[in-house]
Amino acid sequence: MGRVTGSEIGALPQGLDDNLGWLLGQVCRAHGSVLERAVSDIPHGLRGFQALCGAVHGSARNQAQLGRQLDIDRTVMVYLVDDLVAAGLVERAVDPDDRRNKLIQGTEAGRKLLETTKAAIMEAEAEVLAPLPGKDQDRFREMLRAVVAHNLLAASGG
Repeated sequence: MGRVTGSEIGALPQGLDDNLGWLLGQVCRAHGSVLERAVSDIPHGLRGFQALCGAVHGSARNQAQLGRQLDIDRTVMVYLVDDLVAAGLVERAVDPDDRRNKLIQGTEAGRKLLETTKAAIMEAEAEVLAPLPGKDQDRFREMLRAVVAHNLLAASGG
C-alpha cells in the first residue's frame, strides 16, 4: 500500500487543498473511473449496479421506492429495470399487498453477478484508498456513512 508523502500533499492546488467540495470531487472522479471497469457487466453501469443491489437486498418495497432511494427519475427507472429484467438479473413480481405495485427482486443470476461485482468494486476502491492504512480506510467509510445518514435524515425531515 502506497503512502502519500508530504511533498505529494503539498502539490495539491493552494486554496483548494482544504476545500471539501473540491476534495470530494477529486475522490469521486477517481472512484468513478475505477468503478466503471468493475460494473461494466451490468446494464447501465453504476446505476444498474445500485438498482441490482437494491433488488437483491430488498432495500425498497417496489420500483417507485427504489427509484426514490437511488434518486432516479421514475421514467428512467422503468427503462433501467426493463434492461435488468431483459438481462435476467431481476424480475418484477406482483405485490401481494397491493396488486398495482411491482416488487423488484434479484434473480439467482443477479445475485451471483452482484457478488462478483462487489468483489471487483472492493478491488477498485482499494486502488482509490491505497494511500490510507486499512484501519483508516474503515474509519473513512464509517465517517462517510455518518455524514450521509445525517443528511438523508435531514432531507427527509426526520
